[in-house]
Amino acid sequence: MSPGEFHSRHRRLLERLYSGTPAGAWGLTLDGFAAAVYASWHKHGAESDAEQYTGALRLRDLALAAACAQGLEPAWRQFFDELRAPLRASGRALAGERGEELADGLFGELYQERERLASFAGRSSLAGWLRAVLYQTFIDLVRVEKKQVSLEEREEAGEVAAAPPAPDPVEQADYERIAQAALETALALLPPRQKLLLDFYYFHGLTLREAAALVGVHEATASRELERARAALKKNLTGILRKEHRLREHEVTRCLYEAARAGLEIRSSLQDRGASTVQK
Repeated sequence: MSPGEFHSRHRRLLERLYSGTPAGAWGLTLDGFAAAVYASWHKHGAESDAEQYTGALRLRDLALAAACAQGLEPAWRQFFDELRAPLRASGRALAGERGEELADGLFGELYQERERLASFAGRSSLAGWLRAVLYQTFIDLVRVEKKQVSLEEREEAGEVAAAPPAPDPVEQADYERIAQAALETALALLPPRQKLLLDFYYFHGLTLREAAALVGVHEATASRELERARAALKKNLTGILRKEHRLREHEVTRCLYEAARAGLEIRSSLQDRGASTVQK
């Protein structure tokens, strides 16, 4: 049965179900709601009676996920306000502060990859579905880190050849050149929306609310994105200086100072390793 046939055959049922949810307040149309119900039924209950199947669905959560998948801002505000705190609590129980950060990151990822929310079928609660996604994200991250630790252990054991040390860049011009090149590479690694927020907030002097409005996100989302952008920028920059330019620790500190000195007004993020104590 096609979506159109499903909608036509079950129109009264869909209208009744739609009216029993806040979907309209979030901007989700009857057609959008019907499409989400059909997708769930077609994937999981096509052999069953539609009314019986939909009677077991979490229709409010299904409508909210469908509205968010369409990028409807009222739905995203509801999604954030209702689900952020419990998901952060789940993350904290899973992995402490790191779990809270993963929960915040998941919200950002879902906003950027809204089609993932369209896969929610309403057969469980949306909160439960999010917890499952968060748990899988954590497991995947742990697996990646175990592989990285294994490689580091092999390097320490001499099984993997270490890179030769770089010459000491003693000239001021060398520090500035390396810092500029590494900074450009580090910035390029950031997601487009994070770069926009950094640009609007730090270079154009917009308020957080104004910057959030320009990129089409909730102010709270923009705040989290900026925090992640600052942390990612510093992590990227430090990694590039160590791995690509093969700098030692004091050289990395000096280059972080030069990067901040070059004009980026995010010194607290770039200099909290003590770079502010380095003199020209």
